[in-house]
Amino acid sequence: MCGITGIIDLSGKIDGIPRHISAMTDAIRHRGPDGEGFLLMNDAEMVSASGKDTPESVINSSFTYSPKSPVGTVSMENIQFALGHRRLSIIDVSAAGHQPMCDPDKKIWIVFNGEIYNHIELREELSQKGFSFNTQTDTEVILQSYLHWGEDCVNHFNGMWALVIYDSRKNILFGSRDRVGVKPFYYYMDSTVLAFASEQKALLKLPFVKSGINLKAVSEFLVGDIQYIERGEENMFKNIFEILPAHNFRIDLKTKSFQKWSYYTLKTNTSFSDYDETAFEQYRDETEKLLVNSVKLRLRSDVPVGSCLSGGIDSSAIVSIMGSLAGGGHKINLGGKLKVFTLSFDDPAIDESKWAKQVVDQTQAEWHRVSPTGNDLLRDFSDLNYAQDIPICSTGTYGQFQLMRRAKETGIKVILDGQGGDELFGGYPSHSMVFWKELLRKGRIGKFLDETSYDGKMFFNLKQIAKDFSKREFVSLVPNSLQKSFYRSYFKQNEFVNEEIIHEFIRSGGIKSELEVNKSSSLNEALLKDFTNTRLKMYLKYEDRSSMWHSIEARTPFADDYTLVEYVCGIPGTYKIHNGVNKYLLREAMRNFLPKQIKERKDKLGFVTPIETWVKQIQNQCMDYFDDSLNEFMDVKNIKQNPDKFFSMSNHADGVRVFRMISFAVWKKIFNL
Repeated sequence: MCGITGIIDLSGKIDGIPRHISAMTDAIRHRGPDGEGFLLMNDAEMVSASGKDTPESVINSSFTYSPKSPVGTVSMENIQFALGHRRLSIIDVSAAGHQPMCDPDKKIWIVFNGEIYNHIELREELSQKGFSFNTQTDTEVILQSYLHWGEDCVNHFNGMWALVIYDSRKNILFGSRDRVGVKPFYYYMDSTVLAFASEQKALLKLPFVKSGINLKAVSEFLVGDIQYIERGEENMFKNIFEILPAHNFRIDLKTKSFQKWSYYTLKTNTSFSDYDETAFEQYRDETEKLLVNSVKLRLRSDVPVGSCLSGGIDSSAIVSIMGSLAGGGHKINLGGKLKVFTLSFDDPAIDESKWAKQVVDQTQAEWHRVSPTGNDLLRDFSDLNYAQDIPICSTGTYGQFQLMRRAKETGIKVILDGQGGDELFGGYPSHSMVFWKELLRKGRIGKFLDETSYDGKMFFNLKQIAKDFSKREFVSLVPNSLQKSFYRSYFKQNEFVNEEIIHEFIRSGGIKSELEVNKSSSLNEALLKDFTNTRLKMYLKYEDRSSMWHSIEARTPFADDYTLVEYVCGIPGTYKIHNGVNKYLLREAMRNFLPKQIKERKDKLGFVTPIETWVKQIQNQCMDYFDDSLNEFMDVKNIKQNPDKFFSMSNHADGVRVFRMISFAVWKKIFNL
């Protein structure tokens, strides 16, 4: 787990590349405080260089990729490209894991961020084919896989990655990002340069990067109802783009051409199937086996591993499996006892400690409860937004940020978390609603009535369904000429958003993107949309930044184990929501692991924090963030003159929208935009 950077001079006119690449890696030091390395190349020579954080053991080692020159002393002219790396030591923590790494012939070099969890199996397979290994790292496995399979090597990886390989034989740079986007990858390109990095802030350190605020992204963040941050290639920074999940790229260093392509498409079973108990038992048992294996693979680590534990189905399943494996003699580096981390609040309406405690009692884990406050949020607001590179959608991200801080304090360097469980198995209310519509569309009236009943009584209110499920469809029917006025009145905080920003949201078709899941014709189609480049990618992005800011590697067994994901996507939706129970398949697959009460939980809180309370607590201090520099985006004068109205929150959604505006103001100030 690390951070990567790179600069490719497309014009031959970029000066000071060693200084620039060093500044980029410094900006993401938190991603890898254990080591630092560089590779610089021109037509005449190639130099492996060290940085101030490169360990002496690396510099003094005999590996072919061991750096011998400090990057600050490199005086090469006409540098064609430079690669930078920050190391967080997880697998083979010795000097052997230093990057940039090369093969013994120094023909192939790599910078890599992530983990290839099946590296042991791939090493064995490649060894049988005649390949030899000098380290125990997964990085070397990637290199040898590339030598054997070429660019198709990524199809053999089970894990998360953002990587760049320099192939001197072909004079190309080959890059890749994992299938669902667990690991980040951004780039900037114009006629003179192509630069890439794990985080946007590293690119902003380059004086030749021409960026600013992306109005389209701002409008989506401030105006709409559901914000999928960084849904496509664009983000809040103008001219900085994202290498999408499941995409590769190639840069021809001779012609300076840049190509991108998708190497993987997740498919799902959209055909309807009636429920069959025999078939379900087969699906259930195979899902159990695959999920246990996914967790087992993600416990491979040479440093201590812990887990987040919310008390919900997903994290409880992971911790229960970890406890079972540890109790059964499976070798896990726990650093002593299994350590788990839970958010805890005084408000029983949002506190899930009572559920988490059941898992703690069952696994005998060492339980760390974290209770952040509004004042804590105020103290960390700048760091939180800077860590994330973008303004924050809700305070749930801060809760996650605090959990990672506590994990670091206890000596944990790897955390497992449950991101992806809802999107894979059908955990959100919208999934149930899509499934009900699917049943009606297929003429299964009896099944529809069964699914929408609980203990013999209708558990839903048709008026509430119309309000929660159809409001975005209703908005889409409003004529374009009236949408601006509608948005101002429909979401009361939009009174404080400038008309031009609302117009940009309407002009760019923001509401259409918010309708995608609701418009699905089947449950599995809706799940695929949430799993791919929208909701899940947003949560994975928050997870990555919150963990890596504290130099912790977060692993997600539900999200990036492609064998598990592909299998579950192939199971008809009728087995995922059954008898009015969401995530039915997952619950039953975990019947041998979960405490009974958690398996049968019907309520769903998610990653809830007391957002309205926190915003009220820091209201007065937050007023300082609203100054005239925001006039392009907000009606600052109105906010200043009517603070009570601006901060009025009748429900959770109001609190979220107020928080987003505050977070945007903080983000803009931090990045001096």
